[in-house]
Formats: sequence, C-alpha cells, structure tokens
Amino acid sequence: MKKKLSTFIFLLFIFVFSTQIKIEKKELPSKYKKWITEEVVYIITPVEKEVFLKLETDKERDLFMEEFWRQRDPTPGTPRNEFMEEHYRRIKYTNENFGKGTPLKGWITDRGKFYIALGKPVLVERFNASEIYPVEVWYYQGNPKFGQPATFRLLFFKRDGMGDFVLYNPLLDGPRSLTPLVWGGTFYDQDKTAYELIRGGVSIDLAAASLSSFPGQGMSFGSGWKIRMPSTILISEAHTFPHKKVDDDYAYEFLEHEGIVEVSYSVYHIGSRYRINVLQDPAGLYFVNYALQPENLSVDFYEDKYFANIKTSLRVTEHSEKTIYQRERNFPIELRKDQLANIKERPFHLYNSFPIIPGNYTLHILWENTVTKEFTSIEEKLLVPDSYSLQMSSLILADKVNDDSPYRGLNKAFQVGGLQIYPSIRNVFSNTKPLFVFFQVFALDKELSENGVLEFRFLSGDKIIKTVQKNVDSYKSSQNFLEEILLDGFSPGKYRIDVAFLDDKGREYMQQAEEFSVIKETVPDPWIVFQTEVGAGNPVYSFILGNQFLNKGEIYEARKKLEDAYKREPDSMGYALSYARVLLIAEEFQRAKDILIPFLKTKEGNFGVFYFLGKACQKLNQYREAIPYYHEALSHKGDVVDVLNSIGECYFEIGDFEEAKQVWKKSLAINPEQEKIKSNVEFLIKKKQKLG
Repeated sequence: MKKKLSTFIFLLFIFVFSTQIKIEKKELPSKYKKWITEEVVYIITPVEKEVFLKLETDKERDLFMEEFWRQRDPTPGTPRNEFMEEHYRRIKYTNENFGKGTPLKGWITDRGKFYIALGKPVLVERFNASEIYPVEVWYYQGNPKFGQPATFRLLFFKRDGMGDFVLYNPLLDGPRSLTPLVWGGTFYDQDKTAYELIRGGVSIDLAAASLSSFPGQGMSFGSGWKIRMPSTILISEAHTFPHKKVDDDYAYEFLEHEGIVEVSYSVYHIGSRYRINVLQDPAGLYFVNYALQPENLSVDFYEDKYFANIKTSLRVTEHSEKTIYQRERNFPIELRKDQLANIKERPFHLYNSFPIIPGNYTLHILWENTVTKEFTSIEEKLLVPDSYSLQMSSLILADKVNDDSPYRGLNKAFQVGGLQIYPSIRNVFSNTKPLFVFFQVFALDKELSENGVLEFRFLSGDKIIKTVQKNVDSYKSSQNFLEEILLDGFSPGKYRIDVAFLDDKGREYMQQAEEFSVIKETVPDPWIVFQTEVGAGNPVYSFILGNQFLNKGEIYEARKKLEDAYKREPDSMGYALSYARVLLIAEEFQRAKDILIPFLKTKEGNFGVFYFLGKACQKLNQYREAIPYYHEALSHKGDVVDVLNSIGECYFEIGDFEEAKQVWKKSLAINPEQEKIKSNVEFLIKKKQKLG
C-alpha cells in the first residue's frame, strides 16, 4: 500500500541530492553507486531508486538490478533484453559524441541526458550563423499513450557561444539568449528583436522553435507567454517520459513489507489559487499584494530537516506586452520535524507585494519550488487607480485581522499601516467565526466623508438575507474601511456580499461585490510564508517607480522619481545609472556626465557607466573623450554593435576616417543587416579612392 503524508501538503522526499546523501550514509559499494548515479540515473523511477537504496546486501541489490531490467524487457522469455542493449548503446554514443572540448563526460551533458532518456531524435537541424550562437534542434515523435505529444522538439544551444550545448527554455531563456547581437531594453524588447533577426536572417523554423517546442507553433512573436508556457511544461516533463513506461509497484513488493513512504520526483505543473489586491499605503504609494496557494507543496529531507525554496518571477506588462516591471524573489523554507507536524494539515500561503504606478496592466507570476521543480503560473489584469478620481478598491474578505502588526513601519503584503489583513484565498468561512471585510476608497471628498453611508448587503442567490448600514464618519479613517460581520445566523451555503457607497439621499456612488461560502467546520489557519521590505520612505521606491515610469515612456515623472532616489543616495551606482539614463533621454548631457564621473574614481565603473559616459560626451561633441569610454565599455561586455557604431561615428567626426571604417566593418561582421553602416563604409571607401 502506498501512503500519502497529508491532504494539503503532499510531502515528497526526493531529488538526486537526497539520493547522494543516502548513498554516502549507506557506504554503497562502488559498483552499485555507479549503477544508480550514472548508468540508470535518467531512467530509474523515484520509487525504484528509494527501494534500491533501502537494500542491505549485495545479493539483494543484484537481484533487484535483474528485476529492474526484466520489467523493461520488450521480449521477456528470450535471451536478449533489447531495452538494456539499446540503453547502454545510448550511453556509449553520448560519451563518444557529446561534451567534447569540455570537462564533462557525454552522459552528463544536457544533450546526453535527453539522448539517453528519449533515444535518437528522428531529425536534427544544426545552425551555425554569425547572427546566432551554435544551435541544434532535435525533433521527436512522442507516444500519446504515455502522455506525450505526437511530435515535439528540443532546442540546445551554446550559451554565450561557449561550453557545451545546454537545453533551451522558450520561457526562461527566450530568443534573446540565442544571439549576441541583442542587448539593452526590456527582456520583451530583446526577445522581439532577436526573434525577428533569427526569422529574417537565419531560419523561420528556428525562430518558431525559439518560442515553442511544438512544430507548427511559434510562427508569430505576438503569442507571448501563452505559447511559451506549454513548452516549459513539456521540457520539465520530457526527461520523465521513461518513467511512464514501467509500473514500479514491483519495487515495493520486492521489499516484502508494508509501511514505506512513497518517494516521487515531481517536476510537474501544479494548480493554484490566489488573491490579488491593489492597496495604497499611508504614504500614498500603491502596492500590488498577492497571496498564492499551490495545490501542494513538496519538500526534501536531509539530516532531520525538511526544506524547499520558493522562487517567484513576476512581470507587469502594459498593452502589447510591453514590460513595465519585473523581478525575482526567493523564499527559502526549512522546518524541523515537529514544525512540519504542526503545519502539514494547514494550507500553504505565500504572501508578497511590490510597488506600482497607476495604470492598466497584466500581472504574470511564475511560482517555482526550485528543490522539486514543481511550478505554477498565474495571469491577472490589474487596475491601479490614480489619486485624483473617486474610486473604491475591490473587497478583501478575511477571517482574521491584526490591528497592531509587529511589522508596522515596514512593507508587508496585505498590511496597511499597523493593520494586518489575512485574506481568505478560497473565500470559505466558518459560521462560528466572524467575517472581516476590508476595502479602500480613494479621493473621498469632504461631503461624502461627513454624510456618506456604507451599506453591506448579504445575498443568497438573488435574495437579500441581511443588510447593515453605517455612517462613513463612524470609521477611524476616511480611506481604510474594516467591518466585522457575524456569521452565526448563516446556514452553510454560497453567498454574495455587496458593499455600496451612498450619499445622504441614498444615491449609490460606488459598489463592489465578492462571493463567499459558509461552512459549519472550522477553517484551518493557513501556514504563511512572507518577506518584509523597507518602509515607504526608503529611496528604493523612488528608484523602482521611476524606472516603471521610464519603461512607460513617461519621462517627466521618471526624472522626478529617479532624481529623488539619486539625491538621497548619491553613492549608489544603480541609482546614478538610472538617473543618467533618463537625463540622456531628456538631453541633459552635461548633468548625466557629471553624476557618473565620480564612479570612475571609486573604481566601480561597469559597462553602463562607461557606455553612458561615452554617450554623454558624444552628444556634447567631446568625441576624443567619448572614444576611450566606449572602448572601456567594450572591455566589459565584448563587441556590442551599438557601441562599435558609436565609436565609428566619433572617429568620423574627428576626421579619422580609416579608424571609422575599420570599426564599422567590425560591426558589419557581427550584423551585416545594417544598411546605414554599409552606406557609411562605402562612402569612406569611395572617398579614399578619390583622394587616391
């Protein structure tokens, strides 16, 4: 009998790391250690692996290895085991053909891993062009019987043109990773430029493969995350395809006793629930607050500790998928056995928040447990109001609040001042506990503050079963509204709450609604993981919001925010670079130069410092000064086309036409599709011929 550890948290003791630890503890003989960690590492199921590591004698291990191959034999009863022969042929092939020029053995490389797991691809396309790093596209025919697509492809490339080929992920790597010719701007802009470059200058099929692992898809860049996410799921599952061809229940029977905890290597997309609300803090900054509940959380086990690491990658986009803001966060989790026992029956919630400027956006969040490779994703529309028009936020329903948060003064998700709200993600409440309703009203005028009325209506279907009215001036704040509602008279079922904002004549100005359910049972408190960040007075928020304004093209607002961040922390190179960037756009070239020069003295200069200094000097017609700055920028990032072209322009302006021609030729060698640069070179060649 296989056993699961909990309903809400399915604990999976997993991963190669754990296997290696157990090997060391058991002092596994080298023959068996090599078998488990090298020879069958890509095809053995997690259950088989755990059972094998529990065996105590060499005889038992030998018998298990025989049974392992017997379970995979396509022609049992014959002397040959074609599966085993093919498997060792694949290992031999990978060691002879992959990993050349690197310290890696072929079977360890990404190509080796998938060649061993999936076999020889039906077709391999190789691309070696000046516009891209070396790339291979492997095409496979899948077997739908085992949950595989009928056809799929895997793309491998040499990252930065060096080392061995690595597996490409359309979502996490993006077309920008395939070419050295694209840099600067947002990831979206880089990916779009790279996609068009590959499509127009290398191969339409390769461009499609850079967006999708499914042939026939990826022909249009505008598909965005929706076309890339299925490919990420496929890639995460592809190396587990061999596991689906064997029923590993035999491994448990091999041990001849019960009570063994299932070991499962999880690399799957999992479902999730979430709650997202935009709230304004007391300083007037808007924050996107989200609480996310995956359908299960897996943990690994080592030396009496249970651990996981949650990584969130979020992106905020405007229309046409223009990126306004993006960031990553890690939430490490480590638990003792007693702590695990205390929370294993409780739902796991992850809280986080980030500042945002007013506008209409789409929020994309990718949530990954980096220990187990489980991941989930969400996409939600966001409306961030301005501070000048009367508006009402969406409702937050909670079964718990704390009006004296110990994190007062810090930024924490679902915290407003000293009030901490614990939202219900599922909106399920017990009729033995009160329901808390929280919302905000923006730009409330004096008349409504003094004479307005809030009406709370509770409906079952279309029938109003309870109404509560309260004067607006009875609340402590004219922006933050918290109401406690007793549910003891509510029978189990589904309900809706409508909150309406009325004037003194009963006219409705605003209204928000939220559905919820009532049950008799006690709703377990969630296990919450969160991070606090600095309070709203920190200059980092001016820096973040300034860059958001800059990404939206709102230069005036961006300049104000970035200048504020820089003036408050002038020694921060990050603040200085962003401020210099907006100054260059605003054509304040001397000011940009002045704020960057000090970073040369502190020896903190990086590519951005030298590049922006070069741009500032060039715009100030200080060409001889600009040239060494540009060359220093190249020393940090290699031959960048835009920098080479700028150097050529500076040489041209000071009359050094031969140097200008040579630099532009170098730029064309990297990207031949530059008509303006071609014309410049041809002009200089003809000019030299005339001077003859």
